[in-house]
Amino acid sequence: YTTCGTPDYFAPELIASKGHTNAVDWWCLGILSFELMAGYPPFESATPMQIYSKVKKGINKATFPRKCKGKVESLIKGLCHANPAERLPMKKGDIQNIKTQPWFSDFVWEDMANFSMVAPYKPTVKSKKDIANFSAREEDMPPQINYKNTKTGWDKDFATCAT
Repeated sequence: YTTCGTPDYFAPELIASKGHTNAVDWWCLGILSFELMAGYPPFESATPMQIYSKVKKGINKATFPRKCKGKVESLIKGLCHANPAERLPMKKGDIQNIKTQPWFSDFVWEDMANFSMVAPYKPTVKSKKDIANFSAREEDMPPQINYKNTKTGWDKDFATCAT
């Protein structure tokens, strides 16, 4: 078997090279859900081998942050069951096992299906090139150098220098 992808998202059966079914996709949905809620993947480590070791220990050994406790934790654990056949949509009931999870109790599936769902937040965009809704990370910004105008005129032709 070949593997391709991000180690953080590898299901146990991929790591073990046992072959796999579409149950790996449900595993990935669980990992993605955790990462979206927590801001980092559940098995995060410095090297792929450390990640694989944690994956083999199972989702129950992962530390869920406080904001991921309760309903969403139950959903994620149901999607990331070590046994692929026990992952929520793989069991009898199929996708309904996800739709009936308490995490989705207020979610109107019909609105999503017929494209009538209202976005909870719609940013104001003035043009295709408007980037006002995005902010750069501080580490990506160039260093700021304070400029002191010496009034000698050596920089009068520089477009970026203001007096």
